[in-house]
Amino acid sequence: MKKQKKNQNLIFIIISIIIILLIYFIINIVRFFRQPANTVLIKNGELIKYEELVGYIIRDEELIDTSSYAGTPKANIDDGVRVSKGSTILTYMSKEEEKINQKIKELDEKIQKAMDSRQTILTNDAKALESEIEIYLYSSVKENTNINSLYEHKKMINEKVEKKAKIVGDLSPVGSELKKLIEERTTLEKELNDSEKIVKTNKAGLASFRVDNYENILTLEGISKLTIEELEKIKVTTNQIIPLNTNNVKIINNFECYIAVPMYSEESKNAKLNDSVYLRFNNTGDKLISATVEYISEEEDKRLIIFKVNTNVEELAKYRKIDVDIVWWSDKGLKVNKDALVETSVSTVSGDMLKLNKITIKKSSYTEEAFVKIIREAGEFAIIDNYKDKELIDMGISENLLEGRSTIKMYDEVIIQTNNR
Repeated sequence: MKKQKKNQNLIFIIISIIIILLIYFIINIVRFFRQPANTVLIKNGELIKYEELVGYIIRDEELIDTSSYAGTPKANIDDGVRVSKGSTILTYMSKEEEKINQKIKELDEKIQKAMDSRQTILTNDAKALESEIEIYLYSSVKENTNINSLYEHKKMINEKVEKKAKIVGDLSPVGSELKKLIEERTTLEKELNDSEKIVKTNKAGLASFRVDNYENILTLEGISKLTIEELEKIKVTTNQIIPLNTNNVKIINNFECYIAVPMYSEESKNAKLNDSVYLRFNNTGDKLISATVEYISEEEDKRLIIFKVNTNVEELAKYRKIDVDIVWWSDKGLKVNKDALVETSVSTVSGDMLKLNKITIKKSSYTEEAFVKIIREAGEFAIIDNYKDKELIDMGISENLLEGRSTIKMYDEVIIQTNNR
């Protein structure tokens, strides 16, 4: 009887334990579904500290004086092309020259008509010239946008047409008529060449027909006298491309330019001469352009900082006032929400308490904690990395504590904490 009662008590205890465990399990399941752990994946990312501002471009540029030239200017090169010293960049044509060109055009038509009307068997030389003319005509038009190249092709074609006309004229019964036309054309060509006025460069650089009349105001020599107030007086629309105008031309130093930026931030107040930063423009996308702090002017609660850049100069030559991002720093690495970081105290070998950041890594059925260091933080995010054993030992952490410690890696799932910082 006592044995039976004892067995009943044992069964009762076992059932009670099972019921308690079941209740505990149900409670945890309910909690899990009511308040699921908020987690994020560790991924590679980038943090950038930058300011969106407006900059004024200052260049080493020199206007070429064309005041003594008369007539209609024609560009011999495209805008923004690098040229050497002594290159021809403009040709001025007077009204008389325009008339001469028209006469030459009419003579060319007469010469061609005279040649076409003759049933002349062409010599091998004439046939070769005709073939060369066709090739030059094709190559000068196909995918060719270079003004200077087209001009050279035109001269070459004219020479070959004239040479062919002379050969055909000598063989033709009416050769004297062709000779007369050709002689008249030669005279006009000489007259045209003698009256042609060309403009050449006095130094090497970037030739530009985008002149905005600030070339003698925003100069390298005047940087030390420049103020924010003076810059704000410049009535130029931001990001407006300076219009092309062949009436004016300048040569730009294509190796460097300067950007003057009025600034108010804490980062700008801490900037020093020769500091390296990055700039980002509308046309460069996410690409960062290296720059250095060339000059700083203190103005009450603000600063005028002038940055020097050595790349993207050709593109910047089209503008005077632009939107620019000043990128103070940029770091790449394991990126995580700062809410996943918890500051904790760790005892050192000497007994002191050391403040370290830790992160909780979620596994399938358990969690692990890892010490991490913050490389950079901005806004809601931080770039983090694992501590090396030597770093922690040098800070006084016991080697025993480091045995088998967890570390983070990309795509680890970490738990977001609340009210931890």
